[in-house]
Amino acid sequence: MASGSSSLSLGDELNCPMCLDIFIDPVMLECGHDFCRQCILQCWEKEKKAFCPECGEVFREKNLKANRALGVLSNKIRSLNIKQTVETNKVFNPFCDEHQEELKLFCETDKKLICVMCLDRRDGRSHKSHNFMLINEAVEIYKEQSNILQKHISSEFTKLRTVLEEKERALAKELGEQEEDILKKMESNLRDIQEHLNDTEEKLSSVHSQLNQQDAFSLLKEDPDKGKSEANYLTTVTEGRLPLGSFKGPIQYKVWRDIMDVINPAPAALTMDPSTAHPQLVLSEDRTSVKFGEKSRSAPDATEPSERELSVLGSVGFTSGRHYWEVNVGSKTSWEVGVVKDTFRKRGSRSAQDGGCWILGMKNGNEYWASTANPTRVVLNAKPKKVGVYLDYEGGQLSFYNANNMSTLFTFIDSFSGKMYPYFSPGSNEDRKNTDPLIIMQLKNL
Repeated sequence: MASGSSSLSLGDELNCPMCLDIFIDPVMLECGHDFCRQCILQCWEKEKKAFCPECGEVFREKNLKANRALGVLSNKIRSLNIKQTVETNKVFNPFCDEHQEELKLFCETDKKLICVMCLDRRDGRSHKSHNFMLINEAVEIYKEQSNILQKHISSEFTKLRTVLEEKERALAKELGEQEEDILKKMESNLRDIQEHLNDTEEKLSSVHSQLNQQDAFSLLKEDPDKGKSEANYLTTVTEGRLPLGSFKGPIQYKVWRDIMDVINPAPAALTMDPSTAHPQLVLSEDRTSVKFGEKSRSAPDATEPSERELSVLGSVGFTSGRHYWEVNVGSKTSWEVGVVKDTFRKRGSRSAQDGGCWILGMKNGNEYWASTANPTRVVLNAKPKKVGVYLDYEGGQLSFYNANNMSTLFTFIDSFSGKMYPYFSPGSNEDRKNTDPLIIMQLKNL
């Protein structure tokens, strides 16, 4: 029989008149009509005679002549149709590679499309216990999330543009007012100078008249101090100038200071809590950096050093809001940063059972991982020198960034409860290459 229905309009000359589909192994009867070999043989077997279903001519013998030209053309058209159907299925009607079933569900847990058969796999990779939904529902949810993010981005940039525009208008207004004040003073000074010139001309004219009318004896009797005050009168057109320091100075820095008031969150000025530090860690005097020390100091509590994480927590915990801080990891070969619940503060170690820690780390100089309880390998395109940590408590988001270009390294989406503390670990120095400290970047050093 011919293949499944064609997706193209092929014309009667390429379709078998019996199965109405593209010819498969076409043969020509003595009357000149063509059929699929299987179609005509089944017809003759059923009717118990050899004849042409098209014209009705009856044949004494079952002579079938292969139509090779028609066969070659039919095969090419069929191959084209199959290829087009496969490509169409990939785009519009995808199928599961493993079960060849239509992909109708979206697994939220694994973030992948699955078929119904994937729900009940026997190889330990079943999605039955996972959260899943219909693909259309997942698409609508992601569209809604995208719209929310678009509105958030627009809102944040609107705030920044508003600050910049208001600052520009304020500076332009201030410049205009100072320009107006100086111009008024210039006009006033010009009037004073003109009046003084007029007075001087009148006095000169008077002196000339006196010189012409008085004799030498009378002229010598004039008071020598007369006119000194006028001679000492001096003035300039301008008594001031535009303050270049206000308008040609570090305007960007001034505006940046104003923008910092609306940035939420602004980089936090964090410090480390020495009471939570592992005995082998050494903190700086200002408590903004930590490094591995060869010798153990006295432990701050009764927890055994071997049971404690090689870490130190931030001095301030968070129970709400959005917060951002940056950590300089430099050329270290091992480090960890993130946040942990207050339960970690009490026991000093991570527990796979109750989780409570969200951490990004690096080991062996180039291996990155992220972990709540079980580590997940993270592939990075570039080695970060500074790592930004963003915590949105109510939003359930913890993101890590390459602070040099703000590219995302990894994001946790979870539900936070209780007090959350910044977590820092400089790593050990087993390779003798991890001597640099882990440094919390302060605002002045960003």
